[in-house]
Amino acid sequence: MSDINSSAVKQEHPCDRVFSATSIKNYISAFLGQFAIQGMAYSLFASYLSVVFTDYLGVGVAKIGIVMSIGVFVDMITDIIMGNIVDRVHTKWGKIKHWFFWMAVPVAVTIALMWMVPESSSESVKLIWALVIYNIYCTALTGVRLPTFAVPSVCSDNSKVRTILVWIASEGTNVAATITGWIITPVVNIYQDNPLQGWRLLSWIMAGITLVLLIIAGALVTEKRQGKDLERIEEERKAMKHTDKSMGLAEQYGYLFRNKYWIFFQLGGVANGMSLGFLIGSMGYWIQHVLVPAGLGGDNPIGLVMTIMNVPMMIAPFLILPLIKFLDPKQIVVLFIGLGSVFSLLMWAFGIKVWGAFLIFMILRQCVGSCVNGSVNVLLTRAIDYGEWRFGVRQEGVGSSFGSSLNKVTMGIATATLGFVLAAGGYGNEGANVAPVLNFCFMGLPGIAMAVGTFFFMMSMGGKEWAKIREELDERNSKVKDE
Repeated sequence: MSDINSSAVKQEHPCDRVFSATSIKNYISAFLGQFAIQGMAYSLFASYLSVVFTDYLGVGVAKIGIVMSIGVFVDMITDIIMGNIVDRVHTKWGKIKHWFFWMAVPVAVTIALMWMVPESSSESVKLIWALVIYNIYCTALTGVRLPTFAVPSVCSDNSKVRTILVWIASEGTNVAATITGWIITPVVNIYQDNPLQGWRLLSWIMAGITLVLLIIAGALVTEKRQGKDLERIEEERKAMKHTDKSMGLAEQYGYLFRNKYWIFFQLGGVANGMSLGFLIGSMGYWIQHVLVPAGLGGDNPIGLVMTIMNVPMMIAPFLILPLIKFLDPKQIVVLFIGLGSVFSLLMWAFGIKVWGAFLIFMILRQCVGSCVNGSVNVLLTRAIDYGEWRFGVRQEGVGSSFGSSLNKVTMGIATATLGFVLAAGGYGNEGANVAPVLNFCFMGLPGIAMAVGTFFFMMSMGGKEWAKIREELDERNSKVKDE
């Protein structure tokens, strides 16, 4: 019996072993990749790009807002385009490793140049500078962001390894965003007489860190399916279709939209995105018009709320890791999104009058939310496996790109919806009691959206079905190699 087990272990691919040297390198790569692309400069620009242009470079707030809106629109388009490119362009390393090296310099250069427009330039020149540099930055970032998102699928077929990769990547984002928040003020304050120089220095520091981390992440990552493996998968697709033609765009998207598990995943993601959009979009209003008038939150209510929301999200994934031994990722996602919905609705029901209970439910909601973030993308990797099993095509790139684009769309829809809801609730009318509608937007709507997401994720592929499909795929690929 021991000989059989020993043989099985030897035959297992290093990428599929939870603690092999290869898997550990992939974990480090996933952390550093997300640290670089989602945490540092990304967090800085998300909060302060327009502030620097308006407060220190003298650009009108509405005008820079339009420029950033154009950037979001361009980013949505490039996400989808890049998804196609990732699935079509591969090297001897596979689908994603090379993108870390190809995009590291363009991303770093655009970060460094973002606020380097001369102060003496006209407003028009500054706006053109912002438009060009920001859009190049978004495009270059997409060139490495989508490959980074695809790491769990391309690096392993082991569900536990994929789950750990997603969780570690999520931690990279949270840790980097937290560090960024702590270093902004000290760096900017170096130049107290000319804060703009401090912001420029900060962007150069971010550029250097991003460049180094992307190169290291690229050097460490190892894909399970490399160049020859991807060629075999393409030949298998042609055999299944009885054709010698390369895959066209219509065929590529046809496979995607006939993949029922990908559809369920995206619908669940839309609901989750709406929940986040309602939460973030209404938070500032809620703090200003509900929390502050109630005399809660101390001297820094924004800091208190942000701490309560972010710290649990950094800690909870470590507490939940042992559960992957007993629960399938689908079970974790459904369980914790469902709990998140319950906690959010309990916050709404109790309100801030029962302040202790409110804080407990908020902490619990953020904890379960971070646990979902660590498992939900595993369901996407299963949908990609299903696509290969059903149609003979792997679509890590385009399959991931739609989720990123849909997230941007749903955030926009949520923001617009909030505007209508607030207006209907009397926001802006003198003397109107807006607390009830703000409580609904900050707690009620996110809870309802999460409940909808729970339903769609329940339709995703379970562990037993996935294991059977994965076994058939491995057997199919093994036969091709033997031939």
